[in-house]
Formats: sequence, C-alpha cells, structure tokens
Amino acid sequence: MYAINICVVDDCMDETTVLCEGLHLFGYRTTAAYTGRQALDICRKENIHLVLLDIGLPDIDGYAVCRDLKSDPRTADIPVIFVTARGSSEDVARGYDLGAVDYVAKPYNLPLVIVHVEAALRTRQDYSGLLSGPYLLTDPIYTDQLTGLRNRRFLMERLQEETEKAHRYHYPLSCLLLDFDENGLDESVVEPAGMDDLLVEIAMALRNSSRSFDILARYDETQFAAVLPHTRLPNAISYAHKIRNEMDTVLQNIIGAENKMKLACGIVTCNNGHRAPSADELLRETARTLFIAKGGAPDLLSARVFAEA
Repeated sequence: MYAINICVVDDCMDETTVLCEGLHLFGYRTTAAYTGRQALDICRKENIHLVLLDIGLPDIDGYAVCRDLKSDPRTADIPVIFVTARGSSEDVARGYDLGAVDYVAKPYNLPLVIVHVEAALRTRQDYSGLLSGPYLLTDPIYTDQLTGLRNRRFLMERLQEETEKAHRYHYPLSCLLLDFDENGLDESVVEPAGMDDLLVEIAMALRNSSRSFDILARYDETQFAAVLPHTRLPNAISYAHKIRNEMDTVLQNIIGAENKMKLACGIVTCNNGHRAPSADELLRETARTLFIAKGGAPDLLSARVFAEA
C-alpha cells in the first residue's frame, strides 16, 4: 500500500495552494504544476495517480494536456478530472471525449472535490493497493470478489451522481442490464464452476468494450450493469451487441456447439430531460426492459428512452 499522489494543475498559485492543502487534510500527497508542459513533465517522471486539471493555462490549454496524457502509454491510465470555471455542456462533453473521467467546477468545494477524487481513483486499472487517508479503495464493500467489477452498492451510489450530472449538463445517459436467457440455461450442462467462468468472461467483455469513465458492476447473481455517460440509445444498442457477440463465442467454447444460452439485454436512455430520474427509478425501468427482453423480445433485446413523469 502506498500514498496517492495527485498532480494539481492550475496557473493560479493561490488556488493551487488552497486545493493542495485541502487534499493533504484527507491524506493525499500533491504535486503542483502551473503550466501545461510542466504538468506533462511531472506526470511522465513521477508516480502520479490522478490529475486535477485546469483548462485555462498560460502555455497549452487543459484539453491539449489531457490529449497528450491519453496518447502516451506512460500516462494513459492516469485519471483526469477537469477543474475549471467553465461549465458549459460543450466544455464538459469535450473533456469526456478526450478521456477525462469527471468535471468539477470552480470555486472549489472541498468535500465535493474529495467525492469526485475518490470516484475517479476507482477507475484506475491498477487500483489494488491504493491507500488514501481513511479510504481503502480495495474495500470489499464496493467490489465483487468473483469478477473484480464494482458491486450493487457502488453502482447505486455512482448512478445517482451520474443521473444528476447528466441532467445538470444536458447530456444523454444510458443504463444497461444484462442477464442470461433462462430458456437457454441448462443447469445440467453448466456446472457451478463453469458458471463462475462465464460470469468472469462477461466481466472481461464489459471491460474490453467500455471507456474509462463508464460504470460497470455485477448487479445480481447473473446480472451485470453498465452505465454509459454521453451515450444515446443507438450507441448503447451497438455497445450491447458488441458484448453479446463476444459472449456468443465464449459460450460456444465453454458449453459447445449445442449451446442455446444467450445474453438478454435491457437498455434505458435519458435524453436531457426536464427532470433527473433517481438511481432507483432508472434501474427499475431498465429492469423492466430486461424482463421484456427475456420474455421474447426480438433478439432478446429491449431498449427505450426514459419517459418523464
């Protein structure tokens, strides 16, 4: 276990000092950078676990810094949170498109920053062993021990944040639930150990097809959830088909040519509505579409846009 080192990038020395001191109170180490090129140099030479990145820098802007970080294998896995006074939906969308995992607006609200820092650190591929202040990111209360994905508790907490952000910044958000079609599930063919292998394979397929800021979780015994920010319904359907096509090959290899087992998928997308649904509402509606998919929907897939009350 080791301390987490956060690079705070901001050309305002006073604001940088305040944020660094606040992060120290929560047990984080910090490294300050006041220009974009200085930030890139630090991230390439030091063991940085997260970047809090201002957009308006004196040499190259934060977007260019993020693009360079994500294009360099040495720094591509470092989560980036944009911290800026800009707050338009276009700014937010551009940041996500470049690979940022989150967006926090100025002026700084330290408790809110800490919440976003903790969530962003969980997106790291090498999160195992990270220790930050009172928080242990390998805490099993947030992790499914079989698949290594997040669990239902983590999903509910993060989904609420994502629905509120999608509503605030007016971008689409899609939620998917995947499960085996019970009509094709032959327990005499699939032993318990074999089922565990299948669940791990689904988790791997999800990871391989997802972006760094997508939220993946094992929702129930055989159900998996994926929350896709900035994703409209057609793209969410394409994502589901990609997962299912990959799993078709896996199922053939594990069960054999007689395999009739398929993945069913329910999808609900929120499109910049006038009201942000709660996490409970969105998951309930997604579960209904999954029920329809498993009940005989074409190609075992049911998808729709969330209907506002």
